[in-house]
Amino acid sequence: MSPDVMSEQLAKEIQEAGEALVARAQERDDWWHAYELKDRARNGWSAGAMNIALRRLVDTNVFEQQGDRIRLHH
Repeated sequence: MSPDVMSEQLAKEIQEAGEALVARAQERDDWWHAYELKDRARNGWSAGAMNIALRRLVDTNVFEQQGDRIRLHH
């Protein structure tokens, strides 16, 4: 498998993991422990993809973070 194909697959996995994180977080308007949200949103995506997706969502202010807890940004 070429690096370009692998990069595209990883980018897609990260995107889908991010969408799942947001969808799961919308189910409860409250703070989540990061590990809990990732665990409940995981649907076969790797732990690395979930971590990258979550970090990107925090960095782009989709989520706000307080210690090890996160929630959708209000």
